[in-house]
Amino acid sequence: MLSVKNAVKVASVILMGIIAFQIAVVVGAPWGAYTQGGQRHGVLTTPGRFLAGLSALLLFVMALSLFARVGQGPFKRFPRRRLRLLYWFTTIYAGLAVVLNLVTRSAVEREIWAPVSVVLFALVLYAMRRTRFHRFL
Repeated sequence: MLSVKNAVKVASVILMGIIAFQIAVVVGAPWGAYTQGGQRHGVLTTPGRFLAGLSALLLFVMALSLFARVGQGPFKRFPRRRLRLLYWFTTIYAGLAVVLNLVTRSAVEREIWAPVSVVLFALVLYAMRRTRFHRFL
């Protein structure tokens, strides 16, 4: 069985891959068809790039919150109430990503990101469930 710490590590690796993708889009990678509904091919517009940057930042906070869930990382000493909010935000965000990536009109985006978001959501749920009575909550 997968340990909770390993589940968090795998989820964080997935998040870092998505962050790298988002940063590449921010700096001008022509991957607009693979993000934000696939509405723009090539380089995203400035607002689209800003949104990708904001997404990268949120994903980074999510990764740190997952590590805090298992008592690791810089967020581990945050107040419990704030951490609880971050955990739930991470879980809801990951679940919403599954829905959005399954219903997008972009077939390319659906083929790539739907499986990634399903795996990420499963890992986040696993970590949440396995640590629900953990002393770090």
